[in-house]
Amino acid sequence: MDEDLEQLREQTSSGDRLDEASSKREQHELQEAILDELEAIDAGGKQKTVSVWDGPMAALLGALEAHEDDLVETGEQLRDALGIKDESEPDRSEVLRLALRLGFETAAPDKLDATRGAVEEHASQRL
Repeated sequence: MDEDLEQLREQTSSGDRLDEASSKREQHELQEAILDELEAIDAGGKQKTVSVWDGPMAALLGALEAHEDDLVETGEQLRDALGIKDESEPDRSEVLRLALRLGFETAAPDKLDATRGAVEEHASQRL
């Protein structure tokens, strides 16, 4: 029981609350920066495309495209991992989008949450 009490004390210490407040502020700042980027994209000041220089990934995507069944299977696996229900056949662009999102969801979910928040705010501003 003492261990539970100590754990509760650690969770409610002022340092933890300050860290949480700082984290929320940083999350909000990132969300605002993402919103600015979305607005720049809509205004034509920035491109929607994402580019990477990665030979092995380019080879993988080329091979997946050459073997369309593998491309479709990969896209469906990525959708499943992200909990996306879609009956259409995924293409190269979707496979890349999903892989990027899955990577962020796995390694930096707070960054993806900030993106979702910015997208929601951006959509509501356009109504």
